Amino acid sequence: MTKEKLRLGVIGCGRIAQAAHFPAVQKAKNVELAAVFDPSPLLAEGAGLRLGVQAYTDQQEFLNAEIDAVLIAIPDRFHVPVSIAALQAGKHVLVEKPVAVTAAEAETLIEILQRSGLQLQVGSMKRFDPGIARAQRVIAEGGIGRILSARCWYRVMSELRPPVEATLFPAMLVDQDVRNRETALKAANRKTHLLATHGIHTFDLMRFLLGDITVSAATMAVDGVDHSWHGIATTEGGAAASFEITASVHAEWTEGFQVYGSKGHISAEIPFPFSRAASRVRIFRVDESSYEEPIFGDTDAYKLQVEAFAAAILGGRPVEPNAGDGLKALEIVEAVNLLTAREELDQRKTA
Repeated sequence: MTKEKLRLGVIGCGRIAQAAHFPAVQKAKNVELAAVFDPSPLLAEGAGLRLGVQAYTDQQEFLNAEIDAVLIAIPDRFHVPVSIAALQAGKHVLVEKPVAVTAAEAETLIEILQRSGLQLQVGSMKRFDPGIARAQRVIAEGGIGRILSARCWYRVMSELRPPVEATLFPAMLVDQDVRNRETALKAANRKTHLLATHGIHTFDLMRFLLGDITVSAATMAVDGVDHSWHGIATTEGGAAASFEITASVHAEWTEGFQVYGSKGHISAEIPFPFSRAASRVRIFRVDESSYEEPIFGDTDAYKLQVEAFAAAILGGRPVEPNAGDGLKALEIVEAVNLLTAREELDQRKTA
């Protein structure tokens, strides 16, 4: 492409689109929001009016519109079929995480993607947090030496989440029938939904920072609707790593990582994503006996994500993270599910 801006259509006009993706696309320097689609007339037409773009309630009509690519922000179970429809219509794809519901489903998508000649980026937007990106570059360049140990955690707040979101979110369009249906489906599959929705962030982050990992042990605790997973993994380079995913904690949001190498240490405090702030990163190098604490100005990871997607498509470069990255994160989710299921079975046998 030789155009300066990517003509983008957004599929899904619900909560995540309104809170994150619409503002990001509107601010992105190399993207033109061209159309929106949602099967709900209330959401599609309301978003179209607010954004001043054409709104569609028919998916094929939307895909036939003058757009170069789509951003898919719909429930997880629709990610693969809608991504396939977009690819078959000749559109590049940026799809919310997880890329699919299962690893097998992701493999099917990758087969179709490879035949299409198009590109698909997975919406693991934390890779575009400038603090996290700085940490990854330092690690990749050997800035803290050979990695020995790492710890990552992701703790979703419970009672505090609704008022915090009400503070940070714009006024929301709500189709109550759609919300009721999706809430019921999530509640019916809460354990599976929580690990796939929240754990996928941690597992992609671990791979981004450390490379491929193998999970060797995992345990899960449950108290009512609250779930907590803890696990141990090793990297291809031989480092030991641990993780925690808890949804939810009756406290503040807390997310971050610590990575120890032979020549230094990196730690990060990752803020609630809708604050659009950068992670607070501290980089210690033994040779210098000092900490680096970088400060960033442009910190909206959702905007930086869509700008990177557009730059790759317009420049003919590969996107990142790609569908293969999405598949590997899902494989880790499935490994954790398998390990905790075996643990539950063993506990029942000995009860």
